[in-house]
Amino acid sequence: MAELRKISSALGDIYISERAIVQICAKVISEQEGLRTPRQARESSSFFSSITQAVKGDGIEVLREKGRLVIKMSLFAVYGTRIQEAAHKAIKAVKARVRELTGLEVDDIIIEISGVVKG
Repeated sequence: MAELRKISSALGDIYISERAIVQICAKVISEQEGLRTPRQARESSSFFSSITQAVKGDGIEVLREKGRLVIKMSLFAVYGTRIQEAAHKAIKAVKARVRELTGLEVDDIIIEISGVVKG
């Protein structure tokens, strides 16, 4: 994974990688009510483990497309969650946290709900 941002100062250079963005996104999702990354869903629900195995890792991908920063997330909804509301809250929270921690503006976030897991 290549760096998304290089910050130069008198003390040296700082590189922010795609993996760092993925970790920030996963943390934000873990704080959201009603949504789980595939890894979080696997850890919390053995009943649905075959469903969650279909998506590897965190299910989060960071892309640079024509100078735009795009984050794609394949997530699981907890049964009973209002998916549209939870997804909108997650989008706002991810954009805000990535901007706060890295200084990068996220141009687009795509959320795919891959399944439903037991709460």
